Amino acid sequence: MAGRIILVTGASQGIGAATARAFADQGDRVVLAARDPATLAAAIAGFGPAATRCFASRCDVSDPGSVD
Repeated sequence: MAGRIILVTGASQGIGAATARAFADQGDRVVLAARDPATLAAAIAGFGPAATRCFASRCDVSDPGSVD
Protein backbone atom coordinates (compact mmCIF):
# COMPACT_ATOMS: atom_id res chain seq x y z
CA MET A 1 0.00 0.00 0.00
CA ALA A 2 2.79 2.45 -0.81
CA GLY A 3 1.97 5.99 -1.84
CA ARG A 4 0.16 7.09 1.29
CA ILE A 5 0.93 10.20 3.32
CA ILE A 6 1.76 9.22 6.90
CA LEU A 7 2.08 11.48 9.96
CA VAL A 8 4.33 10.20 12.76
CA THR A 9 4.61 12.11 16.02
CA GLY A 10 7.61 11.68 18.30
CA ALA A 11 9.53 10.87 15.14
CA SER A 12 12.95 12.24 16.02
CA GLN A 13 14.13 9.11 17.84
CA GLY A 14 13.26 5.65 19.08
CA ILE A 15 10.05 3.94 17.99
CA GLY A 16 8.79 7.08 16.23
CA ALA A 17 11.88 7.36 14.03
CA ALA A 18 11.85 3.62 13.29
CA THR A 19 8.17 3.78 12.35
CA ALA A 20 8.73 6.78 10.07
CA ARG A 21 11.67 5.09 8.37
CA ALA A 22 9.71 1.88 7.81
CA PHE A 23 6.93 3.79 6.05
CA ALA A 24 9.40 5.83 3.98
CA ASP A 25 11.34 2.70 3.02
CA GLN A 26 8.19 1.14 1.61
CA GLY A 27 7.48 4.19 -0.57
CA ASP A 28 5.12 6.28 1.54
CA ARG A 29 5.57 10.02 2.01
CA VAL A 30 6.10 10.74 5.71
CA VAL A 31 5.63 13.84 7.84
CA LEU A 32 7.86 13.50 10.88
CA ALA A 33 6.73 15.64 13.81
CA ALA A 34 8.66 16.27 17.02
CA ARG A 35 9.67 19.08 19.35
CA ASP A 36 13.32 19.46 18.28
CA PRO A 37 13.94 20.37 14.62
CA ALA A 38 17.67 19.57 14.82
CA THR A 39 17.02 16.05 16.10
CA LEU A 40 14.37 15.56 13.41
CA ALA A 41 16.82 16.63 10.71
CA ALA A 42 19.42 14.20 12.05
CA ALA A 43 16.91 11.35 12.06
CA ILE A 44 15.87 12.03 8.46
CA ALA A 45 19.50 12.32 7.35
CA GLY A 46 19.97 8.73 8.49
CA PHE A 47 17.17 7.44 6.27
CA GLY A 48 19.34 7.34 3.15
CA PRO A 49 17.41 7.49 -0.16
CA ALA A 50 14.07 7.29 1.70
CA ALA A 51 14.80 10.76 3.15
CA THR A 52 13.56 12.30 -0.09
CA ARG A 53 10.03 11.18 0.86
CA CYS A 54 10.19 12.84 4.30
CA PHE A 55 9.15 16.25 5.62
CA ALA A 56 10.08 17.50 9.10
CA SER A 57 7.63 19.54 11.16
CA ARG A 58 8.28 21.02 14.59
CA CYS A 59 5.32 20.06 16.73
CA ASP A 60 4.66 19.61 20.44
CA VAL A 61 1.45 17.59 20.72
CA SER A 62 1.07 18.65 24.37
CA ASP A 63 0.63 22.25 23.18
CA PRO A 64 -2.81 22.77 21.54
CA GLY A 65 -1.48 25.79 19.61
CA SER A 66 1.19 23.63 18.04
CA VAL A 67 -1.27 21.18 16.52
CA ASP A 68 -4.12 23.55 15.70
